[in-house]
Amino acid sequence: EKAAKEFYTKFKSLFTKANEVKDDLSRNQIAMEKKKDEARQIEIRSNMFSLKKAEAVAAFTAMQEEFAQYEGVPLDLEKSEQELKAEISKFERAREDIGAVNMRALDIYESVEKQYNDLLGKKASLSKEKEDVVALMNEIDGRKKELFMRTFDVVNANFQKFFTMLTSKGAEAYLVIEDPENPFDAGVRINVKISGSKFLDIRSLSGGENTMTALAFIFAIQEHEPAAFYVLDEVDAALDKHNSHRLAELLRKYSEKAQYVVISHNDGVISAADHLYGVSMNEHGISQVVSLKV
Repeated sequence: EKAAKEFYTKFKSLFTKANEVKDDLSRNQIAMEKKKDEARQIEIRSNMFSLKKAEAVAAFTAMQEEFAQYEGVPLDLEKSEQELKAEISKFERAREDIGAVNMRALDIYESVEKQYNDLLGKKASLSKEKEDVVALMNEIDGRKKELFMRTFDVVNANFQKFFTMLTSKGAEAYLVIEDPENPFDAGVRINVKISGSKFLDIRSLSGGENTMTALAFIFAIQEHEPAAFYVLDEVDAALDKHNSHRLAELLRKYSEKAQYVVISHNDGVISAADHLYGVSMNEHGISQVVSLKV
């Protein structure tokens, strides 16, 4: 029982840690996507500024090259001075709209890129931790299944032994896991053959047969994990004299290893006891207890 509690505590802790790792990974992924988006926006703005600057420089260079062709040659300008001034003002406004290029854009980009790489590293670390936790959980599930199957095989063997001891010659019974591949998601079925060659489900048995089957199962479990003290409350109520005698012999044998307190009205079971306690009610409605050492 202590090992089971420790196992459950460890399993619960690992399950909680796995959920925490999942939550941390999700938050880091969201933050990483946000930083990536900020970096993309900065890069887009930087590219736009660079493009506008390049266009202005190209236009200016083209104008210089064009005017160089007419250096020293008097020009016959078709536009008036006012028209030229208007165009100059227009170009100046366009240049102002472009604005100065932010020289810190590269530094900001490098900072964001560093944060992005850090988040990638954290994501990789969290993914590795998650894989380790999942691997450990799978290992625990494998050990749990292995332990369960070993215990089941022992209890099944004990059950068949006790069923044979409690029933008539030729009767057989065994335990069946309904889904061996997923034993924790299915149940355990009891197949019983009292007479003939056909195994029946326990629900098809009589009251006495059900009782003997249930007692065999109880003794099979206590044989695997013995206790020091047992209380049986009228478990022999549905048994006939022959089966009651078999139960009494079994209780007598195992009373050497543990103490059994049996509530019974069956003479066959009572006669096998070491100590008897009788309870009756007198005419005043008061219970009286009488003890007897056999």
